[in-house]
Amino acid sequence: MTWKVTYRIDRYRPGEESRTDSFDIEIEPHRTILDGIEKVWALHDRTLAFRHACHHASCGSCAFVTNGVEVLPCIVEIQDVVENGGEIHCEPLYHFPIVADLVVDMGDFFDKMRLMEMPIITPTDPLPDQPPGEYNRYENCIECGMCMSACPIVATNPNYLGPAPLAAALRTIKRPDSSPEEKARVWELVDSEDGLWRCHVAMECTAVCPSDVDPGGKIMELRRMATVNRIRSLLGMKPKHLVSE
Repeated sequence: MTWKVTYRIDRYRPGEESRTDSFDIEIEPHRTILDGIEKVWALHDRTLAFRHACHHASCGSCAFVTNGVEVLPCIVEIQDVVENGGEIHCEPLYHFPIVADLVVDMGDFFDKMRLMEMPIITPTDPLPDQPPGEYNRYENCIECGMCMSACPIVATNPNYLGPAPLAAALRTIKRPDSSPEEKARVWELVDSEDGLWRCHVAMECTAVCPSDVDPGGKIMELRRMATVNRIRSLLGMKPKHLVSE
């Protein structure tokens, strides 16, 4: 069984006026939104620009906005967002410079993540009969940028660090192998006007996160830590994030 689905895709090229093109395709309802995009590219328009890689929610590269909501189109099925004969409106992520069509420039976002020393992988406990340091595990955050797109504060203040970088900061601050100097540097960035205090607790970031990182919850944990630090400062005590557990 196939459905008739209309893809409405926002198009943009530097120096050209933006527009929205429509493409009708026949596709099985259990196929993903990305499958449909690839079918549009293969059958209708080879100039369509979009990103993809892993096809199973590991890389985060394909993220865009579908019918007004940030999604990883490689794992969201067509039947979950539209009915037979319906429309799927695809837009690039919000609040990022558009490179072409559904492709955005992630450079500023990655710069903010690097400020927080966010590692893509981190050492894990060894498996039985294996030497330490032999294996790594992936962090939950896949750096897709969806939380930045969904955040209303990112829309109004480009200097705001944003949900994913703040969640990464908490990870760095709590890592036992982070040096006191590194923790102090990251904390200075976090406990600032454009850091954790800029968040308005809309929690849209947590709602769209495909990896259950809960960036909104981690920002709230940073705020609790900041409150404790202020009390400890009044008592002449060392900040909580610099105290060994």
